[in-house]
Amino acid sequence: MRTWLMKRNCSFSPKQVGLFYLSIVSFSLLVAGYFLLIGVWMIIIFTTIEILALTIALYVYSRHALDYEKITIVGKQLLVERSWGGRVEVNEFNTVWTKLIHKKDGGRDLVLVSAAKELPIGYFVLANQQEQFEKDLGSYLGL
Repeated sequence: MRTWLMKRNCSFSPKQVGLFYLSIVSFSLLVAGYFLLIGVWMIIIFTTIEILALTIALYVYSRHALDYEKITIVGKQLLVERSWGGRVEVNEFNTVWTKLIHKKDGGRDLVLVSAAKELPIGYFVLANQQEQFEKDLGSYLGL
């Protein structure tokens, strides 16, 4: 059995993003509250826009922070499990009939091809590790 687990390189975990969000929103509301006390009522409009933009940005970030791609080979079975935005997709191939090809068409470089099925892989492989990954995975295919 051989497994490759590739994850997105994120600086913050979802929990850290939540704490960051709470601290920024609290500070913004504190500043807006002060300006409201001295009579600048329009600050609420801009604070609301700021918090809304921050909410949308951090929601998108958090949704994709835990994305991964897992490739497992057990005997003659190749499983590709991909989580993208919380949705998990699993594809199954036979290692005997599957080839790994290297495309240069502007999309993903590595593609698993078996019969009429094509699956781009290696979304989270770093550029300097892509050649080694291709060599390792290719050694298990077409046996």
